[in-house]
Formats: sequence, C-alpha cells, structure tokens
Amino acid sequence: MSFMRNYIIFFSFIFFLIPVNTYAYLDPGTGSFVIQIIIAFALGAIIFIKIYFKVIKDFFSNFFSKKKSKDEKPNDLS
Repeated sequence: MSFMRNYIIFFSFIFFLIPVNTYAYLDPGTGSFVIQIIIAFALGAIIFIKIYFKVIKDFFSNFFSKKKSKDEKPNDLS
C-alpha cells in the first residue's frame, strides 16, 4: 500500500511541474523533413520485402501446403 501511495504522490508532483502552455516553432523545413522520413520508411520497407520475398513466400507456402508422405512420388507427366 505504501508503494501505491508513493507512486501517486510522485506522479502528482510531476503533473504539477508540467507547464500548461507549450509553444513550438515549426519552420518550413520541418514539413519536408517529415515527408523525407515517410518516403525513406516506405522505400526501405519495399526494398526489404523485395529482398526477402522468396523467404517470406517459402515460409507461407510451407505453412499452408499439405505435407507429402515419404512414399509419395511426384507425378511425372513426360
């Protein structure tokens, strides 16, 4: 119980130390920086998927495929 009381007291003091009004200046370069981050993330994700697509495809194909028994031979159509 003492821990909970100390926890509440600690965060009450922290709450009162936070200023009510905060002011920020966002210059024109901030918007382009955010856009660059979004584009870099998207391109990085695309390249990651492109590089590891075979591994991902094999994982899901093995996950959803039926397991063949050892005695079963593949059909030879030629």
